[in-house]
Amino acid sequence: MTISPPERGSDAKSQVEKVDNPATFELFGKPGHFDRALAKGPKTTSWVWNLHANAHDFDAHTSDLQEVSRRIFSAHFGHLAVIFIWLSGAFFHGARFSNYSGWLADPTHVKPSAQVVWPI
Repeated sequence: MTISPPERGSDAKSQVEKVDNPATFELFGKPGHFDRALAKGPKTTSWVWNLHANAHDFDAHTSDLQEVSRRIFSAHFGHLAVIFIWLSGAFFHGARFSNYSGWLADPTHVKPSAQVVWPI
């Protein structure tokens, strides 16, 4: 047995505004549409640095202290993750290409090194 919902009356109103302005993304496709200093385009190195500074200026995005603190914490946490991956790769490759076992076998004649210098 199936139960169908009762028919709704015509008193339901649409919550969507009907705007006759066409949606265009030409403005957003231009470089620096959100900042007049960046609107000149990527012609200089300082433009790239200013764009980077605006991306990390969390106070300009929102004034909510909790949101700003959350973004700063996540940026620092992401930076720590990158450093951890970099260090783990350094430790792995340092152990992989070292002569640590040879140095343990004969520490007086073999010097420890992180990189093996192959004889020619």
